[in-house]
Amino acid sequence: MFREKISALRKKLKWADPFTYVDLLILPRLHKLSEQKQTAVFVASYLALAALVYIIIGVTGFFMVALTVFYAYLFLFERKEALDWGIYMLSAFLFAWFIYSSFGFLLGTSSPLVIVVSGSMEPVYHRGDVIILQAANFESTQGPEVQLNEPINGKPFAAFAKPVYGNGPNGKVIEKIEFNDGQTIPITTEGSIVVYSSQNLFNVQGPIIHRIAAKINAADGTYFLTKGDSVNNTTLDQDCGNVVYGRPEKPCIMRYPIKEEELQGKALFQIPAIGCVKLWLFDNFSSIASTGSLPKDFRTLC
Repeated sequence: MFREKISALRKKLKWADPFTYVDLLILPRLHKLSEQKQTAVFVASYLALAALVYIIIGVTGFFMVALTVFYAYLFLFERKEALDWGIYMLSAFLFAWFIYSSFGFLLGTSSPLVIVVSGSMEPVYHRGDVIILQAANFESTQGPEVQLNEPINGKPFAAFAKPVYGNGPNGKVIEKIEFNDGQTIPITTEGSIVVYSSQNLFNVQGPIIHRIAAKINAADGTYFLTKGDSVNNTTLDQDCGNVVYGRPEKPCIMRYPIKEEELQGKALFQIPAIGCVKLWLFDNFSSIASTGSLPKDFRTLC
């Protein structure tokens, strides 16, 4: 009786599986094409998938090479199954993108999830955790707030404030922020955790998930200063020192305060470790292949 119920449930759930419709509506038509046309469709599926992955995700060249090698293997050694594989992989990407976009629409952000790729937020988040995000703005986020009667757009942190350091477990660590007008706020772990896109010195962009250290209501808009929770993060992301000709005096993540519109979202909840699959396939494997060692942020699992 129990097995019959399980079997019936599986039959009903198959209609919720989008690949059921690929099998019923798309593949039978393609199988009727000539061999030459099937090959053309297979090649077109590869080109479409490669273009979509590059445009939407912006993955590394290593992934594109791996994708090309896989399709070449299918074409050379699995000719009978190659067309099906090509259509399945393209369909899987489109289905995943649709679900991701729908999820983002419901949460009010174009980036509804992000994978933690470093230990900068330990012990709150670890490498491989997936963080679900929701829409974020100045009013919906928490953190110490200051009012500045000067514009700070395009100004480095050093132009309107300075860090005040104390002794930490790994040496000097920022304890508070002192603004030029005399306002002072302490560094705490009570601010919202937000995600923004950083552009480093080599023009490589990537999502940064850190905690709000200060909310600034300036004369020309609203801004944020951020910091990772890890003991290894001893100062603000924006503490670059003086920025001369676009070059920071000190190592930093973001040259200037984060504008409100640059926020991708704030952390809603986390799913531990499941992002390790992506890191194993892309970050870890490509690092071993190119450098012979795991990424510097590798943490036990991934």
